[in-house]
Amino acid sequence: MKNKIILVLVILLFVVPLAPALLYPDHPTVTLLSQDPDPAEPGQVVEVKFKIENDGEQTSEDVVVKIVPKSPFSIYNDVAEKNIGKIRAGQTGADAVIVEFKVKIDEEAVEGEAEIDVLLKVADGAWVAYTDGEFTVDIQTHDAVLEVVKITSDPEQVPPGGTAIIEVLVKNLADSLLKDIRFKLDLDSADIPLAPYQSSSEGRIPLLKSGYQKSLSFQLIASPDAQAGMYKVPLNISYNDEKGNHYRINDVLAVLVGERPKLKAYIKKSTSLQDDKPATITLELANPGTTDIKFLEVSLLPSEDYQLVTVSDYIYIGDLDSDDTESEEIDIFIDRKVKVLEFPVKLKYTDANNQAYQQQFNLKLNLHSSYTLKKFGLISSSNTGTMVGLILISAGAFYLYRRKKKNKKVSTS
Repeated sequence: MKNKIILVLVILLFVVPLAPALLYPDHPTVTLLSQDPDPAEPGQVVEVKFKIENDGEQTSEDVVVKIVPKSPFSIYNDVAEKNIGKIRAGQTGADAVIVEFKVKIDEEAVEGEAEIDVLLKVADGAWVAYTDGEFTVDIQTHDAVLEVVKITSDPEQVPPGGTAIIEVLVKNLADSLLKDIRFKLDLDSADIPLAPYQSSSEGRIPLLKSGYQKSLSFQLIASPDAQAGMYKVPLNISYNDEKGNHYRINDVLAVLVGERPKLKAYIKKSTSLQDDKPATITLELANPGTTDIKFLEVSLLPSEDYQLVTVSDYIYIGDLDSDDTESEEIDIFIDRKVKVLEFPVKLKYTDANNQAYQQQFNLKLNLHSSYTLKKFGLISSSNTGTMVGLILISAGAFYLYRRKKKNKKVSTS
């Protein structure tokens, strides 16, 4: 007898939570009717509605419905336990009693089906539990967000006629998997001097897990006659979430066409090739590259080899177009015994895309002796020394002649 009692208790222990209707055939039943919003986002307040039906006789006492909040839910401006009064016999379908609860979803909740537990009892009777996954709330971010984290170009500027690798890095900010992520560069506009090079203008990432990031690369070539500047290339991205919802992103790639300027500085000529002389130096600046130069400034740096005669050590040139030169004359006095004149200058400028550059040149000018300059006909020879020599020789010869004549006269007398 004792064993039979134990067996009955064990059966009751396991059957009560699993099948309340079997133990209480006249007991009201609970069904999750709806959630609003559906799906609900993390951090949102969601209203859940339960339908209470009675297939049996009218309840003799009031019916109490209780929600048991557990992570990720919490009661929000509501009570967890509600008395819905007596339920008459056969109160089902459209006549069923509707009970509403407001709960808030935790900000850190992950996407998916989250269980919500409900208890029901009549008056002081036993609670009937619906806690084994019968009721779930659908949690999902409103938009499955794919973020374009970074866009890079290697090299930073695409030279005219040259190539560059454009890399697009994206990250999945949603709580669920993103699928079939497709990229397309719109290069059809005549205003964009770029084209795919040994690759396609489209790419695809099959899957991207939540919180993960991945990059996709495109190789582009610029037209040989492309003008330097920034070109906006439309980037279209499409993808799906796990539920099959489709999303699109319209972004823009900023691609710089141009190259580092090839500015050269040199001394084109000088009015003096000797030390201890005043001179006018012609400084020439040349742009043999494909990129125009803007806001060109020249600073004449101090040197022990010369003294500046020109009023200012600063010269503003401005624009210097591709395949063009600009000259400036500078007056200096070359110090004594300088064999190689060192003439340092500093240049500051920007390219066509307003990227700033700075260069320093230590220009050199070889100086020569008078003999060397006369030898190569760079200066004319002077006759003054020859004339003086002839005069001295003539004077010496005359002096010897007079002395000899005087001695001869004395000996004859």
